[in-house]
Amino acid sequence: MPRTNRNIPEPNPVGRVGQTAGTLPPTWKPSIVVAAPLPLVIVSVAVFNLILPPPAQFNKGLAFEPPYLNAILYTIFLALTSFIVAYISFKSYVQNGSTFLVLLGSGALAWGTTSLIAGWLTNLPTGPNPAITISNTGALVASIFHVVSSTWSRGPSTQKSAKIRRSILIFAYGGVLGFIALYAIVALEGMTPAFFVPGVGQTVLRMVVLGSAAALFAVASILFARRYFSSQSRSSTLYWYFLALGLTGVGLAAVFFGRAPGDPISWTGRTAMFLGGTYFLKAVHTAFKGTSAR
Repeated sequence: MPRTNRNIPEPNPVGRVGQTAGTLPPTWKPSIVVAAPLPLVIVSVAVFNLILPPPAQFNKGLAFEPPYLNAILYTIFLALTSFIVAYISFKSYVQNGSTFLVLLGSGALAWGTTSLIAGWLTNLPTGPNPAITISNTGALVASIFHVVSSTWSRGPSTQKSAKIRRSILIFAYGGVLGFIALYAIVALEGMTPAFFVPGVGQTVLRMVVLGSAAALFAVASILFARRYFSSQSRSSTLYWYFLALGLTGVGLAAVFFGRAPGDPISWTGRTAMFLGGTYFLKAVHTAFKGTSAR
């Protein structure tokens, strides 16, 4: 990964690395408290899955799903944080040309935009199918960007001009927004295959799309964790980033175990995704600080 974090030591003039291999920078150490939510969420979903009755016997009184609460939370913790991540990625890429930031920003933009749209379309009189279709497809698109970014090993872009870099990002972001806008219109018009059928539940297509998104987020998290633990100087950016990906993947996977909208499993998964949004923000913020300090 390109050096975008101030915690990654730079070689001195004679080519010697200032940090001993295998040791952590003295200015930052990974926090167990920060990492704890990921296994805690996994255990919580497993426990709830064991103690809650099957959907047919589930007491709807145990569900908490006030109208528009989910939309507000999605707007704050998924959409807003994702837009900030996309903006900081934009600024950082213009400065250092790291292609990783283009992929990160595009994935964040896809995730944030579809979360915003879907959150406010959930209570449509025609049912939640358009919202679920948009949300799950957006999650898949975002996960693809993150997986590609996790396997990207090239250095900074060869384009040194800030104007050209800005144009590249505008093109990438514009493409993401254009696709989402078109897809949202098509979904609202009922021209996409159904993801959710009232009275029946989720379709096989929805399970495939959502399952693929959750799996890709998990794969990206593992790849970034591997990069973090194998590096000589462990970057705080990578640390926050692989945890954010892991929380998001687990949050999406929790849907498969839920009994009803608003049940304890649903809120556990949502909490994981909301926390993942703040972790994404922290990851890109540390990268931007490192870029600005150079």
